[in-house]
Amino acid sequence: MNDTIVIGAGAAGLFAARELTRAGKRVIVLESSARVGGRMLTALETAAGVPVELGAEFVHGDAPVTTKLLDEARLATVRVSGHHFRSDRGQLSPQGPIWQRMAKVFARMSDARKHDRSFQEFLDGKPGGASLRAERELARNFIQGFDGADPLLISAKSIAAQGNPTEGAAESRRIVNGYAALVVYLEREVAGVIRRGTPARHVAWSEGDVNVIDANGNAHRARSVIVTVPLPILQERALTFAPSIPTIDSATKLLVMGHVLHVAVVVRERFWERTDPQLRFVHTPTRPINVWWTQHPLTTPLITAWSGGPPALELTRRGNVEETVLAELAHAFGMKRARAEQLVESMHWHDWSADVHVRGAYSYAGIGGASAPRTLARQTAGTVFMAGEATSQGSGGTVEGALESAARAVKGVLIALRD
Repeated sequence: MNDTIVIGAGAAGLFAARELTRAGKRVIVLESSARVGGRMLTALETAAGVPVELGAEFVHGDAPVTTKLLDEARLATVRVSGHHFRSDRGQLSPQGPIWQRMAKVFARMSDARKHDRSFQEFLDGKPGGASLRAERELARNFIQGFDGADPLLISAKSIAAQGNPTEGAAESRRIVNGYAALVVYLEREVAGVIRRGTPARHVAWSEGDVNVIDANGNAHRARSVIVTVPLPILQERALTFAPSIPTIDSATKLLVMGHVLHVAVVVRERFWERTDPQLRFVHTPTRPINVWWTQHPLTTPLITAWSGGPPALELTRRGNVEETVLAELAHAFGMKRARAEQLVESMHWHDWSADVHVRGAYSYAGIGGASAPRTLARQTAGTVFMAGEATSQGSGGTVEGALESAARAVKGVLIALRD
């Protein structure tokens, strides 16, 4: 009998399996899709000259677990730098210290407030008055884009608890060889125990005993299980538990799956360098594509179109993504549509919201759900352990959150297996 079954072979699942294997435990990994890596997905065969990320792209902030793993794998990173601009009707204007400007809005939030509310409700109170009108618009755009969130649904308390939520975005890096290199490194030691195309459907458990039934009707038995599936798989009961686990049910009701549209656009010339060779971000807060970014300080013919929250979901459901990106590229940079078509060589993207194995981008706390990730992370009877970015209190929505949650779950499993 196996010691542990890991459900899901994304960042959390791969890391958990590797750490348990290194500890001498017998592990099996059940992965629903035909590949591993989860929301880490890199296109390597493009004309961009660099790996093109279709999923996770940045390492945000200090990210100690990720950084330690990258150092171990000898994977180099490059710190993101450059200048911010805003586009209104195709006119680009420098934005100066944009993170500090938004911080003035977030500084007016408090997680000590008795009753939670949405971020939009907080903004409707016009914190900072007329002098911070532009900063409030930027802050709303940031929460919608960076968190993939609906401002009407995301918990203001959860944002306030982060202090200044822009810090992770302000200090970010890219992996030079792409997240694909990290996936390859993590998979190396556990490839033989991964069962691809094997969705877990039901977890029957009692203390010290787990029986997982997959979609093919096969049973997999172990002494414990680590569940790393994306939030919607739990919310939609695509994976069930018997007996049911109240903490999972209560926490998932208070969490929301965010949506993003992330389109990598390979161009025939770096046209933005005419404005500023160090152009990094172009913010378009009133448009369906709400931000564009280059690969600066790397010099590559690649610019990324990004949309978050409800607009992203609407764009993907509408089904004319590439047409919209072309139109928005022309609008943002003040050029004719024909010129945009001439510039674009190819586009690369993955529809995470329509991906049946994921069903969205990453999670955030809904109103009243600031502590829900911590609740979801609770282990049950030393037998059922939860991991994945949705269970991370401080780093939700990131690879770092997935990895640190896996490290926590592994620690719990090893303690339980010793008892």
